[in-house]
Amino acid sequence: MSIQSDTEILSVTAVEQYAMMNHMHVEDVFELFHQHQIFEKIILQHEYLHQVSMDEVMEFICKEIQNNQHDLILFHGTDVDFTNIRLDKSHNKRDFGTGFYTTILEKQAEEWAYRLSLRNHSKSYYVMKFLFTENSDLKIKRFDSLNKEWLEFIKENRSQGGLQHEFDVVIGPVADDSTMETVQLYVADILTADEAVNRLRYNKVNNQISFHTKKALEYLSFIGRNQYE
Repeated sequence: MSIQSDTEILSVTAVEQYAMMNHMHVEDVFELFHQHQIFEKIILQHEYLHQVSMDEVMEFICKEIQNNQHDLILFHGTDVDFTNIRLDKSHNKRDFGTGFYTTILEKQAEEWAYRLSLRNHSKSYYVMKFLFTENSDLKIKRFDSLNKEWLEFIKENRSQGGLQHEFDVVIGPVADDSTMETVQLYVADILTADEAVNRLRYNKVNNQISFHTKKALEYLSFIGRNQYE
């Protein structure tokens, strides 16, 4: 089972249990978890959380909500050293549209940077670190799973190019090497949405957080880099 599938199951179970514990509607718990970035933190801590009891998982979640932290450390893999982000440097026809792409998974960013250095024959590659302070002023779109809405969103952005939405930030799974064939078959109307989603359940899927407006970048601060040869 993939990290994405594991965390989806754990997230849904946690939402249901939190709702029962606090006599809340499930929809309200989803909103609460989004506000406190609980789903992203479950991905970050998935190895630990799958080794402990559900009571300990809920204790972890309650502490995160109580601490009221709205900051996330994000990583960007590249073979170019920089500190200023330029949205006009984005490649076209990306999953979530033109923008600046990051991940909450440092190893994932390192792998992306390494692959990029091989492709461009670069001598060095970097993992840039940023601090994202979520703010209610931002329009944020989240995809919690590999579903039809996620597929259609990617299809629109990859087919049309540019930016086909009005969100400042988008958070969700990555259409990477392991999933790209399925996504391309869906974009070409060879697979239906149901067929594509069923295939994607068996893929290992990573995480990405993309920034699409200058307003979004105001809440993203550079805090350091790791350089690799």
